[in-house]
Amino acid sequence: MADLRLFRSGVLVLLPLVLGGCIVSRVAIDKPALPLPEALPATTAQASPLADRWWSVFGDSTLDQLMEEALAHNADAALAAARVLESRSALRQANSNRSPGVSIEGNAARRFDSVLAGQSPDPGVARDSFSAQGVVTYELDLWGRYARGSEAARARLLASEFDRDAVRLSLTGDVARGYFSLIAARQQLDRARETLAARRESVGLEKIRYDAGESDEATLRRTEAEAAASAISAQQFELEVAQRIHALGVLLGRSPKELTEVSLVAGTLPAAPLLSPALPSSVLERRPDIRSAEAALAAAAADIGVARTGLFPSINLTGSYGSASQELADLFTDPAEQWSLAAGLLQPVFQAGRLRAAVERANALQQQRQAEYVRTVQNAFRDVLDALKGQELLGGIRQTTADQASALARAAELSELRYAAGEIAYLDLLDVRRNLYQSQIALVGAQRDALTNSVSLALALGGGATAP
Repeated sequence: MADLRLFRSGVLVLLPLVLGGCIVSRVAIDKPALPLPEALPATTAQASPLADRWWSVFGDSTLDQLMEEALAHNADAALAAARVLESRSALRQANSNRSPGVSIEGNAARRFDSVLAGQSPDPGVARDSFSAQGVVTYELDLWGRYARGSEAARARLLASEFDRDAVRLSLTGDVARGYFSLIAARQQLDRARETLAARRESVGLEKIRYDAGESDEATLRRTEAEAAASAISAQQFELEVAQRIHALGVLLGRSPKELTEVSLVAGTLPAAPLLSPALPSSVLERRPDIRSAEAALAAAAADIGVARTGLFPSINLTGSYGSASQELADLFTDPAEQWSLAAGLLQPVFQAGRLRAAVERANALQQQRQAEYVRTVQNAFRDVLDALKGQELLGGIRQTTADQASALARAAELSELRYAAGEIAYLDLLDVRRNLYQSQIALVGAQRDALTNSVSLALALGGGATAP
C-alpha cells in the first residue's frame, strides 16, 4: 500500500508539470497575413483548364515521352527524392527520443590486488567477477522538448516533400522550354540554310554579270557580304541546336556517352494554348514552393519550443536488473540477483547566456522563415501576373510578326519582278530579302516565346508534377 500511495503522489506531482510543459514549449505558427486579389485577370472563354500533368495541354506525344524520361532519370529529381528519405529518417530519429532506451550490459573481469597495498580483504589472491544486466533509461518530457522536436522534424519532412515536388515541377518546365526552343532553333537553322543557298546562288549570278560588264564591283562585294552574313547566321543556329540538344540530354538524365550520340526527334512548334487562371487561393494551395515555405514556418515555431525547454530542469529515470557473482556458473541464480532504480534532476543555473541565446536564435530564424514566406508568395503572384500578361500580348505579337512576314514575302516577290525588269537596283532587292529573312526568323521566335510563356503560366499556377 505504501508503494501505491507513493506512486499516486508522484503522478499528482508530475501531472501539472507535464501539462504546464506543453504550454511552455508550444509556439503558434505565425504565418504573415498577405492581402490577396479577389480574382486573377480573366482570359477568353476558350481557355483550357490546367491538368495535373500540365504539359498534356500541348498534345505532343514526343514531349510526353521526354517528360517521363526526365522525371525518371534526372539527377536533380533523384537528389530531391533522396533528401525526402533523409528527412523521413530524421523524423524517425526524433520520434525515438520520446521512447525509453533499453540496453544490455555484460562484464567479465579477473583482479589481483597487491599484498602491500592493503586495499583488499583478500590480497595476493586472483579473483573473478561476472555480471549481466539490462538497463532502461528514460527522460521525462516534462516541457515538451521531444514533442516539439518531433513536430519540427515532421514539418521538415513535409518541406522536403514539397521541395521535391518543386524540383520536379521546375524540371518539367525546363524540359518543355528546352524542347520548344530546340524545335525553334532547328526551324531557324533550316530557314538560314535555305537563305544561304539562295545567297550563294545570287553571288554566282552576280559574278557572271560582273564579268560580263553588266554590274559593278560594289554590287558584287555587297552580294558576297550578304552571303557571308547568311553563313554566319546558319553557323550560329547550328551551334544553338547542338547546345540545346546537349542541355535537353542532361535534363533527361542521359550519360556523357549518350550525350555524344543523342538524336532527338522534334516536329514543328504547336500552337500556344490559352490557360485559364486559377483563384488566388488555389495558387497558394497548388504551388509546392509556397507549401514548403509554410512547412518551414511550422518547423521554426517548433524549434523555438525546443530552445525554450533548455531553460527548465530535466528529469532522467534509470533502472537496471541483472546478476553478479564471482563464478560464472552462479551468474543467473537467485542469490546473484541485483537491481536498482534511480532518478536524477538537472537544472541549468549558469550557462553564460548560451541557453537564452539559443532561444533568441530560434526566434530570429522564425523571422527569417516569415520573410522567406512573404517573398515566396510575392514572387509566385508576380510569376502568375507576368505570365497572364504574356498570354494576353504574345499572341498578338506573333500575329503581327506573321502579318509582317507575309507582307515582306509579297514585297520580295514584287521586288524580284521589278529587278528583272530593271526598275530597281540589286541592292534594293537585297534589302527586301534581308528584311524577309529577319521577319521569318522573328516569327519562329515569337511562336516559341508564346509557347514558353504558356509553360511559365502553367508552372506559376502550380501545375501538377507530383507523380511518385
